[in-house]
Amino acid sequence: MKANGQSGTTQQDISEPGWRSFLAEFVRDPRSTAAIAPSSRRLARRMLDGLELTGAVTLVEYGPGTGVFSREAARRLGPDVDFIAIERNARFAERLREQLPAVDVYHGDAQEVLNVLRAHDKEHADAIISGLGWPSIPDEPREAILEATAKALRPGAEFRTFGYHIGLTMRGAWSFRKTVRRLFSEVTISPVIWANLPPAFVYRCVK
Repeated sequence: MKANGQSGTTQQDISEPGWRSFLAEFVRDPRSTAAIAPSSRRLARRMLDGLELTGAVTLVEYGPGTGVFSREAARRLGPDVDFIAIERNARFAERLREQLPAVDVYHGDAQEVLNVLRAHDKEHADAIISGLGWPSIPDEPREAILEATAKALRPGAEFRTFGYHIGLTMRGAWSFRKTVRRLFSEVTISPVIWANLPPAFVYRCVK
């Protein structure tokens, strides 16, 4: 695939784990799935680069889907890291439990992150990553998830998520940016990752 005049593959074709199941879920419920394909490995690497994933830390993931970010995180985790994933889609959640038994998968909504942490005897998360499609989430639940995320992180911890380049045409994308800039002391945006379908960028938000 070529994007913006650049040649090369996206590292994201039907050989990707879970591609067909992801597309099936999009057809079944496009509003909840919010994408037609799982994220690429290159986006997963950019999402996780620089995060401290060793020592006694707690990592939370929202919306792991077919587990592209989860697998990349699992490759990097130290033995003492607690990895908790919150997935709203029951089929995705069950599949992730089967494929990555070291990940504690909670079937529910990201708004519940504080309750999920308490259930694991955790006061805070040391990092939160997200695969949620923010522009497609209505204003009230999007605000609620982001408010809970800021409360769930310890001071100095990071929230990482991504947006699609094409998604900037949607009002929800700009509302998302406004909210994270209000809730976090530092928000940076990566260059566009063209090797993804659609092209994407990573938000790094520091509490």
